[in-house]
Amino acid sequence: MNIGVKTLLLSALLGFSASSMALSEPEAEDLADLTAVFVFLKNDCGYQSLPNDQIRRALVFFAQQNRWDLSNYDLVNMKALGEESYNDLSGIKIATDKKCKALARDSLNLLAYVK
Repeated sequence: MNIGVKTLLLSALLGFSASSMALSEPEAEDLADLTAVFVFLKNDCGYQSLPNDQIRRALVFFAQQNRWDLSNYDLVNMKALGEESYNDLSGIKIATDKKCKALARDSLNLLAYVK
């Protein structure tokens, strides 16, 4: 998948409504990291059928469970943070199948809470 499609997907996943967003820097980085995990699963691990809407709800659920204030989310450059997180994740020198199994095991259960 080319970088333009990855960027578009990342933007779509992070495209929450402005009415519910603002994070501290560490929280934004954590949310970007989790988003990058889902993007990686979709792009690199064969989970293309994961619905973006469900992923969005899972990310909001994750933030709410951590009691993060999302009121100024639109002021954070989540696209850049997400791309950086995705590139970091992609660059980890572990076989892709092992990386995919670990990421799926540790993150897909979050989707079950928001069906």
